[in-house]
Amino acid sequence: MKISQLTLSSVAALLSLSLMVGCGDKTTKQPTAKQSATPSNSSNGDSEKKGGHSHGAGPHGGTLADWGGGTYHVEFTVDHDKKEATVYILGSDEKTPEPIIAESVLLTINDPNLQTDLLPVPLESDSDGKSSRFVGTHESLAVVQEYAGTLSAAVDGTPYAGNFMEVDDSLVWEGEPKEHAGLTIKLGHHSKLLHAGEEVEPAVSITLGGEAVSDAKVFNALFSADGETELAKEVATVYEPTTEEEPAHYAQGALAIPQGVTSVVIRFRVVPSGADAATFDVPVTVE
Repeated sequence: MKISQLTLSSVAALLSLSLMVGCGDKTTKQPTAKQSATPSNSSNGDSEKKGGHSHGAGPHGGTLADWGGGTYHVEFTVDHDKKEATVYILGSDEKTPEPIIAESVLLTINDPNLQTDLLPVPLESDSDGKSSRFVGTHESLAVVQEYAGTLSAAVDGTPYAGNFMEVDDSLVWEGEPKEHAGLTIKLGHHSKLLHAGEEVEPAVSITLGGEAVSDAKVFNALFSADGETELAKEVATVYEPTTEEEPAHYAQGALAIPQGVTSVVIRFRVVPSGADAATFDVPVTVE
């Protein structure tokens, strides 16, 4: 799968944050975490509202970071339209809300450079003056991109901090499915947002009578918006069976998007077993 890369300078900035507590760090004092059996009253679809996006395996579709070697986990979500970030405090299982006593959670993001306090907004299930949800706004949160940064707070006087990095690996199908040789073919890519200067990972789903087809050969290349100029040479893809997160599809044939473009065409060449090859052009927008 395609994973967004931080620059070396961004990585260095993350590592230099003084409060960082890694997953295996045993040196920092850790408060006892009382597991709550009450599930969150927020739905998993919150991040799919207009302006929001889903980037991770957290129960609210957000990106997870560790606090204190697994004592807590924090889940970062953002709504760009509201310019609002919401962080959920979770237990060691990365799912159960874990209310804490903290005045705020400090959100630090590297690009765009921002720092803001998120204040407690308790869930209905939170009690005893504790909160498992912290919310804050900042003008720079309107920028639509994958974020990387740090979440830090003092919990009962003990400092906690963890780094997070959003990775949007969601499957996006472009246009209506195609029909060829009795097959239903869906064409698209991983990641909702494609950026010039980065890679796009095309994706193809092929089914026959609703069942995944695993013996086709699928290739993809990148062309200019008019379909005339080859920008990235054709490469083969790999068949990926169905998982809990994704349906079966062909992927892993990443293509480099040149700098300075605003739209490109992904050219797919599908070669079914025992049938003629078919070529499909899919235009996509690039930021």
